[in-house]
Amino acid sequence: MGKKFKGKRKLKKINLFKLIIIIISIFLIFKLFNIKLKFKMNDNLVKTIISDNTYYSKDNILKKINNPHNIINNPSSLLATNFYKVTKVNNETTEVQDVIINKEPIIYLYNSHQKEDYSMEYMEDYNVLPNVLMVSYMMKEKLDNMGLYTIVEEADITDYLNKNQMKYYQSYEASRHFLINAIQNYDSIKLYIDIHRDAVTHEISTTNIDELDCAKIMFVVGKEHENYLKNLENMKHLNDLIKKKYPSLTRGVLEKEGKNVNGIYNQDLGSNIMLIEVGGNYNNIEEVMNTIDLIVPIIGDYINEKR
Repeated sequence: MGKKFKGKRKLKKINLFKLIIIIISIFLIFKLFNIKLKFKMNDNLVKTIISDNTYYSKDNILKKINNPHNIINNPSSLLATNFYKVTKVNNETTEVQDVIINKEPIIYLYNSHQKEDYSMEYMEDYNVLPNVLMVSYMMKEKLDNMGLYTIVEEADITDYLNKNQMKYYQSYEASRHFLINAIQNYDSIKLYIDIHRDAVTHEISTTNIDELDCAKIMFVVGKEHENYLKNLENMKHLNDLIKKKYPSLTRGVLEKEGKNVNGIYNQDLGSNIMLIEVGGNYNNIEEVMNTIDLIVPIIGDYINEKR
């Protein structure tokens, strides 16, 4: 009787151990599947964000997204640049490398404050924090499609500041280093745009155009340099082109000088260097995308005027 009882008790322990192993295995499989699913959701979301009726895939997308709430060890905050256009021929999907990479660039986009972010509305489930660098890439895609081949500055400004023992307020000095490189290396560039986002209420930074909510834009020109009047003239001209078509989309041209402001914004390097605030911190990525759809063709018109 004692042996039987011990045998049953031993069998129960074995069964319990097996049950625990099965539960742990199921949990680990679920976690692994969940991580893979989140990767896929992130990948598909960003592909959708940066595409316009054409599906784009790219190398290691999570590696270059600003994602502080990520599911793996905090990838660095730059979007991938190796784009491949996916097309369908006779119902078969084929991948061809984008042909724009060997063209001479016309526009240079950069972000002195690379990590200025937007509202996470619509993005919470995807662990993606939209920021101004993402906006640069969305603009690049649309400008490229118009034949205005565009470079986005990929260098990590925060990393540059840290390596050179610089403070955040010196971000314009950091971006200046890369801007000068672009000016020296590409004679073909006609326009340099430093893309930011403002810190204002949603009411101030948003308008409705054709039943779509759009993030308002604003130009900023520094007055503390010799190129000031030419920069002001160029920014007013582009602002007027936008205002003529979409009166409520722009907040105008803000002239800045004096204490506690930069006053230069690297615009002393040339009359074709602009700073544009795209929306504010309460705008979501959909509102920003709506704005990009509207202003990119007008930027194209501006460039064609200058050619």
